Amino acid sequence: MESLPTEFALFPRLPAELRLKIWKSVPRPSRVIGILPPASDWYRHHFRYIGSRASRRAEEQSTQQRYHYRYIVQPKEHAIFPLLHANREARAIWLPLFFHPCHFCHVSGVVIRFDTPFISYDTDIFTVFDGWPSNGIPEDGFLNPLLANTDDEPVDGFIALDRNRIQNVALCEIPGDIKAFTSAVAIRSLPSVQTLTILALGPDAKWKPESLASAGNGGDITYSLSVLEMLAVDLQRMKGEIHDLPLDLVQKSPFFNDARLRHAVALSPNIRPLRRYRTFVLSLLWHELREENAAEAVTASWWDYMEYLFGSGARSNDSKCPLMLRGCGADGHTRREMMRWKPRFEINYKLLAAVEWGAELERIGIGKS
Repeated sequence: MESLPTEFALFPRLPAELRLKIWKSVPRPSRVIGILPPASDWYRHHFRYIGSRASRRAEEQSTQQRYHYRYIVQPKEHAIFPLLHANREARAIWLPLFFHPCHFCHVSGVVIRFDTPFISYDTDIFTVFDGWPSNGIPEDGFLNPLLANTDDEPVDGFIALDRNRIQNVALCEIPGDIKAFTSAVAIRSLPSVQTLTILALGPDAKWKPESLASAGNGGDITYSLSVLEMLAVDLQRMKGEIHDLPLDLVQKSPFFNDARLRHAVALSPNIRPLRRYRTFVLSLLWHELREENAAEAVTASWWDYMEYLFGSGARSNDSKCPLMLRGCGADGHTRREMMRWKPRFEINYKLLAAVEWGAELERIGIGKS
């Protein structure tokens, strides 16, 4: 019987083919990448709207920025895949698998900053947080709406990226302007999408962690939980972790049913629960793949459409779509027909939360991806 080796060879002395196999076996981390405006600009522009949650310090900071939007990456600790800097051998294997953008990109009159120098089209999760205006946030548009350019087209949610190569997409909370949101996503021009993530943002990172298991009441405007979902813009100022969400927790947790989606258009409890938000998003994408102006039709028939999607009654599944689009209307498709749609991509739920909330999230059954 052969004796087993008593020492393990140093890694550099292993056969080359074994070293290459080890380098290739290292998994890439799950990362969220998406565009956000500079935090100080956003707070300055909206401080009256968000009231006490605004940062007075940010309000007083200089508005001069070298960019209109930045591609943030979370978790920040994974901004660079370690093997790209391990040694020449590892870099030679992994570098061809990444897209290397310029730190600053000028596209269609918009300056974009990348917080990560290496992007993976097949593993990174590219996220649309909002339908941002293409010229950045108007400095005085909120205080004086007459100064805002209402005709400004939304910026491409994946500007400076190759849409044909994007495989994983995430959608965050619905913004006030559904049309701008769907234009930023432009689902028709994402031919390679394999997964769609319904992305919830974790509890406010500026709050001291407390119980997320409190009973909620599902109220229309006054939320029952003291812990609210963080603002997307705050992702620039925190260290985050990505968590997979079990379906049973999505269905039962007060945090995922009462403490999210605070834009004016979403104050109704109809789409505040995360599971209902998924239904709404899929119905919007289903119509958007058939008609380019679906978002306008949904906005114009908001309450009728909510009743159509979530109304009760024995005949609700047979009710006709209220949207005035081709194939909808009085003689159009039923809710059952739309709900049976099987998209070409897999759908999942994830949570992006501050590391400070890790212990409480684990307590209610959420673990890191």
